[in-house]
Parts: sequence; structure tokens; C-alpha cells
Amino acid sequence: MRSYSVIIRDDLHQQLFTHLVRTDGQEDLCFATYVPSTGASRSTAILSQVIFPEEGERNVHGNVGFLPHYFERALQIARANKQGLMLLHSHHAKGWQGMSEDDVTAELRIAPATFGATELPLVGLTIGSDESWSARYWVKVPQQRRAFIRQWCDTVRVLGKKLTITFNDTLLSPTFDNSKQLRTISAWGSSTQESFSRLRIGIVGLGSVGSIVAEILARTGIVYFTLIDFDAVEFKNLDRLTNVFESDIGRAKVLAISDGIKRSASSPTVVINACEHSICEKEGYEAALNCDILISCVDRPWPRQVLNFIAYAHLIPVIDGGILVRTNKENTSIKGADWKAQTIGFRRTCLECLGQYTSENAALEMSGKLDDPEYIKGLDKSVFMDAHENVFVFSSHLASLEVLQLLTLFIAPSGIDDVGQQMHHFVIGSMDINKTLMCHKNCFFQGIVGKGDYAGVTVYGQHDAAANARNKRAMMIVEKQKRKHQSVFNLMHQIRIWIDNIFKIKFF
Repeated sequence: MRSYSVIIRDDLHQQLFTHLVRTDGQEDLCFATYVPSTGASRSTAILSQVIFPEEGERNVHGNVGFLPHYFERALQIARANKQGLMLLHSHHAKGWQGMSEDDVTAELRIAPATFGATELPLVGLTIGSDESWSARYWVKVPQQRRAFIRQWCDTVRVLGKKLTITFNDTLLSPTFDNSKQLRTISAWGSSTQESFSRLRIGIVGLGSVGSIVAEILARTGIVYFTLIDFDAVEFKNLDRLTNVFESDIGRAKVLAISDGIKRSASSPTVVINACEHSICEKEGYEAALNCDILISCVDRPWPRQVLNFIAYAHLIPVIDGGILVRTNKENTSIKGADWKAQTIGFRRTCLECLGQYTSENAALEMSGKLDDPEYIKGLDKSVFMDAHENVFVFSSHLASLEVLQLLTLFIAPSGIDDVGQQMHHFVIGSMDINKTLMCHKNCFFQGIVGKGDYAGVTVYGQHDAAANARNKRAMMIVEKQKRKHQSVFNLMHQIRIWIDNIFKIKFF
């Protein structure tokens, strides 16, 4: 079942609040345009441009109404920009708002013309006096002329350095256990825990760091998980994966970690979307667009490039981390071990400008060359260093740093919503914090902020390593089934022999 959401940049939110929530106590309205962001199961409208009313385009009289020429002007702008149209108005109440009969009539009246001109649904929004938003899509009923149905949004998200979400209590009610989560709730209160329980968190990469992140979030009370990883559990992973055992060898990591989340969850229920694809494939990419926050636990350039793109084009903040371990030539002692954690997205520095990957290496991986042993053998390691193995103790610290970045993004304790890039140095036991890094002047990603599906770039594609991993698992399952059937056949054959010997009966 498809869900719906809206996301608004905080600068546009402030403009809208100032205009719509009037000091004279009267309601107001305006139009805006939006671009779509289409996930596997969620449609999001990214508010793009506010179209404020001009003189004589609306009547403010306690309630508020717009005049036809204002709607026509807004519709022309939306159509010219090939974007959707929004109608926004205010209510002088708090929290998620319902709709009056006049509200329904106004939006339903313009829904057909909006869809006809833009080929996108009309989106209606209401803002309350406490800056809370509510929203709905007017979706065309298939094969019924001029018939539209209201689909309420689950959430409206406002993104700056901090992520603020208004939740639709009817569609997305809080889920937590006061007795089991007593100590957690005591740290930040029931209201914050209610919000945590409704966050949709995506973990990309379920290796050593990702599996620990999943464990932390499960015990913290997260309910909605999206797990994205194409790989399988191997024997060599058992010293680094949390909640994974020998019995899981050969299984998809997302399935093994899903079982671990269910065992560890402190919430009464958990909802897990386990995606056995790479973030670099269409399926993984679209699964990521269902999320409110993404946690990057990958160390390859192409996945990081995709996540970088999502953070800016689709306004989904990404928390990224990585570990670099340096040893002597004999691999008998550590020369150094460092790990970084940072949050990227709107109002923040992107991963490429932070030097976490290069577009050249992302292109090499996209072409399949970084999975070609012969090609890698000839590379200068100063140009590309293959994925670095790490150990559980290092991964556990990085995982905790990533989750702490998430808490800062969403809670903003003491008003602090950005702690900067954190780099821990194991050997000397110190941590560097950098808040001064900025994107380059001509950074591509700063130019696609909020472009959503209309960014004009396709960053996913065919990922041979992921396809090969799935094919290998499928073949193993077939072989396992064959062995099982053969075992059953052998057992039945043996039973027939025993019966023949005991009763001297011949079976044909």
C-alpha cells in the first residue's frame, strides 16, 4: 500500500509560517509548486517554489478564499516549470489539522484542473499556530472522469540542520513499551520516544558497522527499518556481525539482521523491509526513498555517490561513517586506525567535497572495474584503496558515533543540531571535530537540492557484483532443496527395504 509525505526546506517553512499564521488572528493562504520524489512504496512532494498572492488575488475575512485568477496564475507557473501544485492555508490550532467542509470543497474543486494541467495530484497543506503541518494528496480515481480521492499523508518533514516531523497520529501512531523502555524514555521523555518510534530509518550496508547500528536502534525503540544490502553472510564475517551466527552462513545479510532486530527490539512491534539489492540498483535506490533518515555503512565510492545524490536531490539526510586501519607490511601490528562520522544533506557539506569518495572512482566501480582483480592489481593505491577490513571494537565505536549523529539531527539537544564531522584516532585516543568544511563553489550536489525525480540524472544502474551475489544464493538454495529431496527419497527407499525384509512384501 502506497503512503504519502511532504518535505519542506526550513527557509521556505519560515517564509510560509510568517505569511500564513497572521498576527491579526485571521487565516491566510497561498499556492506553491512541488516536485515528486517517488520511492518503492512512498510518494513525497518536495515543496519547490512559493507563489505568494498579489493584491486582489484573495479575500481575507476571518476565513480566507482565493480568486480564480490567482489559481490560474499559480497553475501556469506550475505547468511552465513542469511541477505539481500545492494549496496551503492556516488554521489557528495546534498539531495535525483536519479539514472543514469549506476546505474540502476548495481543494476538490481545483483538483481536476490541477491534474489536467500538470499530470500530478493537487497537494493540500495546513499549518497550525505551533508550526505543525498536515497534508493530503488528491489522487485521481482510475477510469472515472473527474473523480478524485483524498489520501492523507503520514508525515510532513521540515529539513534544515535539524529534521522536524509532524506525524499523522491516525495513520502513524506511536508504538513503545513504557516498562521495557523506562531508562531510554528517562533520557529524553515520552514525546521524543513517540517520535522515534515513528521514524523510518534506512541502514545501507549490513556489515560490521551496519549490524551494530541495527542492534542499537532496535534496543532504542525504532520500529520502522529498511535494510539494504545485496551480500550474504560468510564464515569470515562471524567475528564482526552482531546477532549473526553460524546457522546464518549463506543467508542474505538483510534477512539475518532482520531476525536479530526482532530478537533485540524493545518496541512491541517492528516493521522491517529487507531489500536484497545494492543501493546502486533501482530496487535499493527506491527502497531508500521510503526513509526519513539514511545511515550509510558502506565503504565503496559508487554507493556513497548514490547516497550523496539522495541526500541533496531528495532531501533525505544521510549519516555516513568509515574506518581506515593501517598496519605494518607483515600485518602484525597496527600503525594507525581512524574513523569518521558525519551528517550530510541540505545546509551541510557533501561527501564528495569532504573527500569521502571521488566521482572518478565511482565511475570505475559503476563500470565493474573495481570488482575485477586484474584491474585492481594494476592500480596505484594512492588513487584507489580497496575496502579496508575492520574489527568489531572499531566498528562498535563508529556505529555509536553514527547513531549519536542521528540523535543530534533529530533531537538537537540544548539547541545543538550539528556537531560537525567527528574523526576519532585510536592510537592517540583523541577526536577531531570540524565544522568549517564547505562544499566547493561549483559543487554539483548543491545545485540539485530538492530536485527529486526531476534532477535529470540517473545514479543507479546494473550492479554485476550484486546480481552475482543473489544468483549464487539462489543456486545454493536450489542445491539445498535438491539435497533435502534426495535425503527424503533415500529415507523412503530405506523404509521400503525394511518393510520388504520384515513382511516379505514386494512393492511396485
